[in-house]
Amino acid sequence: MGYDKSMVRAYLTHFQQFSLNVKLFLIGNAINGMGMSIHGLLFNLYLKELGYGETIIGNLISTASLGISLMAIPAALIIDRFHVKHLAIVGMAFCSVFYFIQIFHTDISSLFIFGLVAAMFQALFSISVSPFYLRNSTREVRVHLFSMNSSLNMAAHLVGFAVGGYLPAIMKWFDNDLTTIESMRGSIIASLVVVSLSNLIFMRIKRVPIPRLKKKVFEALREKEWVVLGKLISPKLCLALGSGLVVPFINLYLKERFDFSTKMIGISYALLQAFIFVGIFVTPTLVKKTTSIKFIMGTALFAIPFMVGMGLSGNITVVLSCFFMRGMLMNMSSPITSMFEMEKVREKECVFASAIIVFFYHLVYSGSTRLGGYLIETYSFGPTFFVSGASYALAIVLYRKFFKGETALQSIPETLPNAA
Repeated sequence: MGYDKSMVRAYLTHFQQFSLNVKLFLIGNAINGMGMSIHGLLFNLYLKELGYGETIIGNLISTASLGISLMAIPAALIIDRFHVKHLAIVGMAFCSVFYFIQIFHTDISSLFIFGLVAAMFQALFSISVSPFYLRNSTREVRVHLFSMNSSLNMAAHLVGFAVGGYLPAIMKWFDNDLTTIESMRGSIIASLVVVSLSNLIFMRIKRVPIPRLKKKVFEALREKEWVVLGKLISPKLCLALGSGLVVPFINLYLKERFDFSTKMIGISYALLQAFIFVGIFVTPTLVKKTTSIKFIMGTALFAIPFMVGMGLSGNITVVLSCFFMRGMLMNMSSPITSMFEMEKVREKECVFASAIIVFFYHLVYSGSTRLGGYLIETYSFGPTFFVSGASYALAIVLYRKFFKGETALQSIPETLPNAA
């Protein structure tokens, strides 16, 4: 009990040291995550109700990653010329608008186009999160800040998934004449309203002067740390390949193989977030006992048998246990990976580095999701779990090859300039 209290006390102590801008960003990001979790839970189930197969569903849900990928680098090139506050507000406002328009169309081309544009605006926000936190924190609080951001998002996702699973039934309770498609459509619209509410928080972030840039964009590109970026990107591509094959389809997997209702799927995803929350909560304590790169490699290694177990077992208890453990392990390393990546490059390169990593990750994730949909529809779910496990293993090999014995750069200052 004393051990638990010390971890809670550490979080509270570090939270008090965060700036007001950071606290506002944490809250706004969590509200945004709550809305997007409901949208993510229901959208491919909605597509299934429209009569689309896994191949088409894979193609459509991959547009989110494709849109983020296409916008990542342009976003990085303009982010230093605008306030993060404005990028967050514009990004999430237009993201909500285009997802709202998308939900009223049922033809493939419209679903694809509006989903792609919505994701591109979402990238304006997503690309700024890690650099914002890095530049608004000291080294002493950084692990707790990145972990707290992930923990709050997991808590928000827990609420989102729990509520999202019941939303279609709630819609029907208000109007019993609604069809399943109409109740799901109404639930997705409600999720977008929640996403829009995050802008009320972001509007309270105070602006600070933006430093004048002396170099032209393409002149600055030649000075980027391409070798370091290549080492950071390569293992992430393997993780993107593995995750894209499986993660977007797990709700369909539970529905089709185990006949789960939307409510049960929502509860399962909510329980997953509880596991992830606990995992991320203890992450700062665990990281102190090892190095960041060993922690990243270790969580991926332990996740492999659980990934494969989901595909091998026909027992729902075993499958759900594997689902929870794989999700917890891979998400535990997420804040540490983000921090590790930002600390491996010079401070002035962190925005561009984040964009390049996001670009390649989501590009591969998008292609992997399309491939996953095809493999599932052609060969069933089983093979994708094995390929995913192999991709995780390759990522571990690459992390070990590139970063064994290395430590984070020591030239990063303790306090970085505010980037609000």
